[in-house]
Amino acid sequence: MAKLSRDLTTGTLHPRENIVAGGALGALNSEIIVNADGASTVTLDLRGTFNLTVELSGSVDGVNWVVLPIRPVTGGVYLAAVAGAAPGLWVAACAGFARLRARVTAYTSGSATAVLLAATGLLDDRLLGEVSSNIGTNTGVAGAAVTLTLAAPGVGLRHYLTRLAIERHAAAALIAGATPSLVTTTNLPGSLAFSIPVEAAAAGTVYEKFTDPSRPIMASAQNTATTIVAGAVTSVIWRITALFYVAP
Repeated sequence: MAKLSRDLTTGTLHPRENIVAGGALGALNSEIIVNADGASTVTLDLRGTFNLTVELSGSVDGVNWVVLPIRPVTGGVYLAAVAGAAPGLWVAACAGFARLRARVTAYTSGSATAVLLAATGLLDDRLLGEVSSNIGTNTGVAGAAVTLTLAAPGVGLRHYLTRLAIERHAAAALIAGATPSLVTTTNLPGSLAFSIPVEAAAAGTVYEKFTDPSRPIMASAQNTATTIVAGAVTSVIWRITALFYVAP
């Protein structure tokens, strides 16, 4: 038996079941809208021959819209929008919104037959935090600073770091010093930084520092690049590697 919920705007009782809306997306700003009515998950189905970008968003008042990050229904990385010519199924969390919209924000050709399904079932994202879908790495040259930049992931998304590796390679014999070398970051909580010892080392020696947090480190801001920066040190070759995923 269907459960009922009350629409406080009209006093109408609605069944708490899946709600579906469909239509053609074949021009810039063409859209389909579905009422959420207590849904927790929304699925977008695109079929046909097309080349366009579709953005999924949610609204509380039906006027102001917020982009909902979306991923393939079979799993994978989150995207700010679906772009390209490949038909498929995508899914997003939508709890807290009254209306859901799929809208063409960039158009090249063709028309997509689109269906939006607002469902009461929860989105299964249990693998988030358990796997690293992205790796970034950068290696410098002797005596030069190195910056690893994780590009801004898109509207509504941020980086989650699962591992950070800093390697110091001695291109020539290193002389000990009293002040450590600093590796700094941007867009990470507390302006996270690391002290790397300045110690005597033979040419060819590698010093490694690994950070494996018990839980992923969440970037401070959405849709913002995250950087890890090692300053220039005489005769040192830096290599910085970050394992991460992107999510809301």
